[in-house]
Amino acid sequence: MPSSNKSPSLLSLNFFTIPNASLLTNSFLFSSTLLLTSFIFFTKNKNKQQKAWFLTFLTSIVMTLGSIPFLYQLIFNANWNVNNLPSESNLSIILVGFFMTYCIIDLLLSKFFYENEISNITNMKGYLHHLVYLVLSSFVIYNQRTEIFCLMSIFEASTLVLATGKINNKSPKQDLLYATTFVSTRLLFHAIMIYLYFNYHQSKSIWLILSFLYPFHCYWFYGFIRQKVYARNRQRKLSQYNKMFYSKKELEEALNKIQPKPIHYFLEKEDNDSEVEERRSNTLFTLIY
Repeated sequence: MPSSNKSPSLLSLNFFTIPNASLLTNSFLFSSTLLLTSFIFFTKNKNKQQKAWFLTFLTSIVMTLGSIPFLYQLIFNANWNVNNLPSESNLSIILVGFFMTYCIIDLLLSKFFYENEISNITNMKGYLHHLVYLVLSSFVIYNQRTEIFCLMSIFEASTLVLATGKINNKSPKQDLLYATTFVSTRLLFHAIMIYLYFNYHQSKSIWLILSFLYPFHCYWFYGFIRQKVYARNRQRKLSQYNKMFYSKKELEEALNKIQPKPIHYFLEKEDNDSEVEERRSNTLFTLIY
């Protein structure tokens, strides 16, 4: 249902009045209750990484599903004409309020439960990431363009894949799915929207914001690719050193001489366990050099 107080222009910004303040307040209250209750109930006996990624997992589900109606309107109702997109609605306002609440609560909870983990949630500092999106969310709320934020929230599909892997400790097995969703949404779809808003929409502010965010997505994906290439090269080198200098039995005997605890556990783990491989690699280089 479209809002009744839609502003005619992005320039009609009133810093002393929050548009749809009552609806936003209700969204903040509901979202806070949902996020905090879910966090307390579902993160019992979880490690720090799982706690750090739980709210991100829950939020990415809500925002991904919430973006579908807006994406449907763009493709089927507006026929990719951004000028024919519906104005902001109560749903878009509630969703933006939910996302802002997530950013705030995630920052607050990190101070008590996973302060060392929040910097690893993205390839840039987690605090800066949340602050940037709080500013962006505030901008679209004041200018009553929350429908655009919700349309672009299809980006959260890749975050959902990443968060699922982090919580289940199976991220290496989901690399291909993560890369596919990231490229298709944050790179290709994002580029299409920049083109559409630059060429066919009367407001250039939206195009500027989309263009500002695009390099961040490119940087995050570059970091992801670089990390995977490094991990693969390191695993290959480790395998070569194992074959050149030590058999498995010889390596076990050598490690037992310098480690007080048995190492059978570490040697029998899967080859794609990055933490184990790093510990084996460090020990092997100590023995060689």
